[in-house]
Amino acid sequence: MDRVLARGGDVVRVLAGRFPQLYVAPAEGAQEAHRLASGRGIAPAGATLDHFATTPRDELRLVDTPAGPVEVVFLERRADFETFLQIVGNKSRPVPILRAVGAITYRGLPDWAKVAAARAAWLEAGGTDWQAEFSRLAREPGAFRSEIVVISEGPYSNVPASETPYDEAAWTAVSREIRLYHECAHVVCRRRLPQDILPVWDEVTADVVGLLRATGGYDASLAARFLGVTPDGYAAGRLEEYLSEGQAAHVDAVSREVHAALLRIEALCGEAGADDPFGLLLRLKAEPFVAY
Repeated sequence: MDRVLARGGDVVRVLAGRFPQLYVAPAEGAQEAHRLASGRGIAPAGATLDHFATTPRDELRLVDTPAGPVEVVFLERRADFETFLQIVGNKSRPVPILRAVGAITYRGLPDWAKVAAARAAWLEAGGTDWQAEFSRLAREPGAFRSEIVVISEGPYSNVPASETPYDEAAWTAVSREIRLYHECAHVVCRRRLPQDILPVWDEVTADVVGLLRATGGYDASLAARFLGVTPDGYAAGRLEEYLSEGQAAHVDAVSREVHAALLRIEALCGEAGADDPFGLLLRLKAEPFVAY
């Protein structure tokens, strides 16, 4: 069962306790402070989190999946989302974040709360040379590291509410849940099937999980609008982002094939129901309907 770990301003504060680089505001020349915070757990003296405005709807959620729990950070304000990406993904460099980026997954982040917990347990057990023990533990794959998904607010796939069955407020809420579970679907696939990569099929199946969890059903027409696929060829949508140069030269044919696959999925969801979206994801990954 999903569990909310923090809300509102507590979200960034909780995360900064684990990832102290969040105290380092994006700026030219901030990279040394970022290095110390990220690599050694040392936050700048007197640092604050004032560069995050935060809102009451910000959320840190633990999502239960067949591949283990996934931590998801939702930041409602676009500026906060971009600041987070500048800090964590760009070492506190004030680089532009493309508007098309609405979600990202970070893997292998040094988690200093895990270090602190291990140190406390070591000392409580009578250990005396923590530095030597830390060096030993740090050599283990994935030691003291965490994976988090970060998502932002906004219409899913840049599809306006007027092109969906929802009004503006409802579509904003639904978009958030689609995006959240879409990203969790990718995490599940990477953990369970790390070598099984078909870019288009991965997006199709992640949208299946997103729609089922967010709406309780799978709407092939809405999924088609996300990707820009029709029975007659390609329209504006995400599909081209996932095609190789050779595949893009035949985008209309690919579009028709993908559209037919969405209809097959809709029929399958009608038969199977929406009780186990992640289970359906793994079944669809095992027997792809398209080879892209």
